[in-house]
Amino acid sequence: MLRDLKKKVFYPYPPQQVWQVLTNRHTLAAWLMENDFEPRVGHKFRFLYSSIPGLSENIDCEVIELDEPKRLSFTWQDSMMHRPSIVTWTLKPVDGGTQLQLEHKGLSQQATRINEPMRLSQPWQGRFMHESTGLTAHSTVLSPIPVGRYEALDSVILSSFLDGGWDFRLSERIPQVLVSFASNN
Repeated sequence: MLRDLKKKVFYPYPPQQVWQVLTNRHTLAAWLMENDFEPRVGHKFRFLYSSIPGLSENIDCEVIELDEPKRLSFTWQDSMMHRPSIVTWTLKPVDGGTQLQLEHKGLSQQATRINEPMRLSQPWQGRFMHESTGLTAHSTVLSPIPVGRYEALDSVILSSFLDGGWDFRLSERIPQVLVSFASNN
């Protein structure tokens, strides 16, 4: 089951530098994913997720709030999600640097009846089905799943971010990009 996420991290850099790492498409790609982000309310953009071998997927987003250098919010929806979640970055100046808060919320999923066809968006159609070609007279055929049983579908991409992916990017990747960004400016 997906759950909302809230993380706070301190960086020994001023808010404007942390803001640049969050809102510059090139630095954003260095610590998160390739993208076509622009810091403009209403801008629709995509992240290209390809961390899992053999899986390349788009995450569709739209900037819904921008208050430089304090707050950035955008929607987040991959093809397994029925509706978008919201990612919000809040920057607060503190002694010696910036406190960055990440909130990823609105994480709900729709239960799908197992004995009904899954309604996936077009890019995912057929990825979870295969044909069995090796049945013999000794093969066992499993009976259908009982009617009325439901199971929730999790987004593989979103789950990877909520199960440590955001932590890794906040504690390992952003600091590396901040060091590089600070030395180049």
